[in-house]
Amino acid sequence: MNKSEQYTDDMLPDGGRKPTYIKEQHNHNCQQFFGNISNCTFMMPSAPPSEGSANHPATSSEGSADKSGKRRKKTITANENPLTIRYYRHGNKGIMARQRQRVDILYRKWTEWKWIDADTDPDDFDRLFEGQPRHCDIKWTGTSATLTILMQQLLEQDFIERQPNCSAKHLVEKQFGKTPNSDRRRISKDIEEKISISILILDTSSPLPQRNARDDNEEDVSDAALYEVCQRQLRSTKCL
Repeated sequence: MNKSEQYTDDMLPDGGRKPTYIKEQHNHNCQQFFGNISNCTFMMPSAPPSEGSANHPATSSEGSADKSGKRRKKTITANENPLTIRYYRHGNKGIMARQRQRVDILYRKWTEWKWIDADTDPDDFDRLFEGQPRHCDIKWTGTSATLTILMQQLLEQDFIERQPNCSAKHLVEKQFGKTPNSDRRRISKDIEEKISISILILDTSSPLPQRNARDDNEEDVSDAALYEVCQRQLRSTKCL
């Protein structure tokens, strides 16, 4: 009998190998004591890592494991803000002043034509032309075909700076929440003219019509006056 067995026997009650209330025992790498114990320190093994711990494979920074044990790549949340049109030239105060004036006129015309909701905040509309990713909360109330063709033609203009991934499709879907439709059969001649007027308004190299009244330099932004300027420019272009 070794020392541990002898020590255990000394701790057992008289007349038996173990207390009568223990009917069966299974020892797995442990020592059982029957009797009073004092002045002893017991060391317990550390608990296994839980499923939610940082060292557990399922919550690794590299990804998580599904039921089959295969790794799933960690999903990275992309910037959800849609792009806007890069129109403003912040480096030139003179051009910026004219551009903001043109955007203000465009806001009034699109509201008048019922292309955007009348409750659209002018500041939100202004931010549509900053070129920075953001949602401008502009509710488009015209048709999807009008919006799609308008965005297509606008992005082709020299006064609009090109941006990667800033397509008409992206703007229609992400900025306005509409389904793109470039079928020109769905827009009328009147809509085509208004799209041309919209581009004319934003083009600072194109003069706006002036009022006939003496000493009145305010622009005439009626549809008729703007359409006349568009027609004059078209005739001038054809003569070149």
